[in-house]
Amino acid sequence: MKKVAVVAGGYSSEYPISVQSGQLLVSEVAKAGYEVYLVEISPKGWLVHLTPEVTVPINRADFSFSFGGNTLHFDAVVMAIHGTPGEDGKLQGYFDLLNIPYTCCGVMAAAVTFNKHACKVFAQQIGLNTAESVLVRHTDPIDAHAIIERVGLPCFVKPAESGSSFGVSKVSEVTKLKDAIMQAFQESQEVLIEKFLKGTEVTCGMVALPEGDLIFPITEVVSKRDFFDYEAKYTSGLSEEITPARIDETMADQVRKATQKLYHALGCKGITRTDFIIADGKAYLLEVNTVPGMSPHSIIPKQLKAMGISVADMYDRLLKNICT
Repeated sequence: MKKVAVVAGGYSSEYPISVQSGQLLVSEVAKAGYEVYLVEISPKGWLVHLTPEVTVPINRADFSFSFGGNTLHFDAVVMAIHGTPGEDGKLQGYFDLLNIPYTCCGVMAAAVTFNKHACKVFAQQIGLNTAESVLVRHTDPIDAHAIIERVGLPCFVKPAESGSSFGVSKVSEVTKLKDAIMQAFQESQEVLIEKFLKGTEVTCGMVALPEGDLIFPITEVVSKRDFFDYEAKYTSGLSEEITPARIDETMADQVRKATQKLYHALGCKGITRTDFIIADGKAYLLEVNTVPGMSPHSIIPKQLKAMGISVADMYDRLLKNICT
């Protein structure tokens, strides 16, 4: 029986959501017939959970652990870390050095997609639509009036390297822009200020399999708050996720093609989820999630369910593809 580590936690604000994803994936991957262990990574250390009460440290030299006089090595890794060091490519480089296969994107695709500015620049080069934006680094002077002159009001202020809407603000007054940027700097060393586009937010999952690309049903996201912030994402009743999205087939096709084009241009692997805002008849890229949430609140499990595919079956396919 193949031994699989589901790696969760991380070093960012997304830690608790990542642990929820990891717990769900441990259960689902076990259903697919694998010997599964939750490996929780945090600033305090790397621990493998043997039971709810028993943990032992991971040997970072070879990503193994010892218990009861035996040493166990993993055949594969299921990545469940949202944020650093799992979604930005750092752990992927580590696993590459150890020759341990994993179920998500490699270093380059992870690093590019994790930085919203870099991803936008890449997407523009292959012809995708993106909103007007300004990048501010933590060492840059902040000229609020110059920024607003370029992107207008209202606008969105986003940490360039963060997820789950941590540190994101919608700004409607120039006097509040600097405070919003400083708040975003708590999550990332770079901040993106983006033009507000009024429209329909949608998200599209996909995975490339040996038999061909599988593009998931598109989900429409309707927030009952001012935008799809952290509370709307993870508080019951504050958002509605409609699958399939209430968009016409022409627009759905545009979203699917943009998702697929960016996935392959970046060289993605595993399941991704790409977010768009539809405005003025065009799909504008918001971001790419290379380790999308797999908690009970998450969109990808719902899209899989709409296709009649269980999470267990999907990860069985992914693991069979990488385990030789």
